[in-house]
Amino acid sequence: MILKDGKTLLKMPDGVLLSLEEFYDPIVLVETWLYEIHFLGFDLSDWLVIDIGAYVGDSALYYAKRGAFVIAVEPLPRNYEIMVKNLELNPDIKNRIITINAAIGHEGFTEITYGRFVDGGASIYGDGKFSTKVRSMSLSSLIKEITSMGIDLDKFKVKVLKMDCKGCEYDIIHEVEILKLFDIIKIEYSGYLRGKDYHELKKVLEDLGFKCRVWAHNEYAPKIGLDKHPHMHKEV
Repeated sequence: MILKDGKTLLKMPDGVLLSLEEFYDPIVLVETWLYEIHFLGFDLSDWLVIDIGAYVGDSALYYAKRGAFVIAVEPLPRNYEIMVKNLELNPDIKNRIITINAAIGHEGFTEITYGRFVDGGASIYGDGKFSTKVRSMSLSSLIKEITSMGIDLDKFKVKVLKMDCKGCEYDIIHEVEILKLFDIIKIEYSGYLRGKDYHELKKVLEDLGFKCRVWAHNEYAPKIGLDKHPHMHKEV
């Protein structure tokens, strides 16, 4: 921890700074900077990462620190606000991150539930004690919004789709033509929220030519069941 302008900040091993304005789920920070579940390489220059379920910006900052250009998509308004503040704490890399406050899966608006004001488990398929209506769009609409910003996806040598969206991965996975845009797809899937397992995801992606690998991303995944909540990494 360090003090800056009278505020206590967390400094990660790679130098990324995070605000302690709100309490985070500590397992998220452990996953990102100790377990390094998001690791794709030491140099991600000229890579694009679309980060669906960006929470407070931890994974977006992790990727940007290694050179990637990141589209950080987060639906829960309070998570999004903290993410923007965390980006401001890292001026050397914030220009490589574009933020979008939206859910991905369905067009229009949708209800998202959460258990606390800053919640990494917020989901449109959950049963949290709070709820709020948020903007929602399909993956194809997200791609259109990104290109409308003047971002040319073809200029990147590697395109990554990272999903940690607590159930929406089962909606996104059926946009097969859009999935073909990506070289790597990383999914922290939450089948327990949908009464599903990973086989639906695995089959679609293997049919597209991806090689799949499944692993437990934290100590809780084996308890829930690896068919319901581990991490899946797929590469062409």
